[in-house]
Amino acid sequence: MDTINDQIRELQNSVRRQRLAIVVLAGVLTSVALIGAVRPVGDATFDTVTCKAWKVVDKDGNPRIAARAIEDGDAGVTWLDREGKLRIVAAMKANGDAGMTWLDQDEKGRLRVAADADGSAAVTWADRNGKSRLVAATFANGGAGVTWLDPNEKTRIEAATNPNGKADVRWFDSDGKVRIGVATISEGMASVAWFDKDGIGRILASTHPDGQARMSWRDKDGKERINAGTSPFGDASVWWSDKDEKERIGAGVSSDGTVFLPTKDEK
Repeated sequence: MDTINDQIRELQNSVRRQRLAIVVLAGVLTSVALIGAVRPVGDATFDTVTCKAWKVVDKDGNPRIAARAIEDGDAGVTWLDREGKLRIVAAMKANGDAGMTWLDQDEKGRLRVAADADGSAAVTWADRNGKSRLVAATFANGGAGVTWLDPNEKTRIEAATNPNGKADVRWFDSDGKVRIGVATISEGMASVAWFDKDGIGRILASTHPDGQARMSWRDKDGKERINAGTSPFGDASVWWSDKDEKERIGAGVSSDGTVFLPTKDEK
């Protein structure tokens, strides 16, 4: 989408520099002048108008709409308000990318829609400072996603679906590190993970298609220290491990009601 953004910025800068000094072809102007002699001023009818650029002005002669085809194959249309401020830009690149942006009265882009030549498409919402805050996109590979950003345009929440059947949501801290992740996969497994500030998974919970459910706690080095779960057969257990991940103490109950409290030495 960067190419579309570049094209939009190019059109915006062009409008600001030239103040929409776009004129229709001399032949069209001549035709308008001739028709004006026999019709009310401002009325004209054409079957076909061919030109490289055109503009539309209001009753006071202020440019309000302009279109231009650029030699390299790009093309764009811009809309201005009564104060001459840019409010809408539609652009198409020669490579097939296309986009449209709506701007507020301060000429800050607030809503952008883009379709890229590679098959992806996106909608971006920006705040009053022109910072992107929400992006929704579909991708050529069949995936789709939504991203929420903070006032500094850092990703804070991201939700996505993938063509392989997986779906996940991730939460990021202000440093851009994932802190919570939730996911489902096509085989029927679901999981939740909590990460510390160093990106190490500290708490993990999951359910499995065979009926098993597990939850584990890890230390700051990522080593599993506590593991609790239920089996598909009705067993339930908890195990505590030492810093080398060796199981030392266990507690559980089997499906037949048997209770066990095993311990293991450090060997």
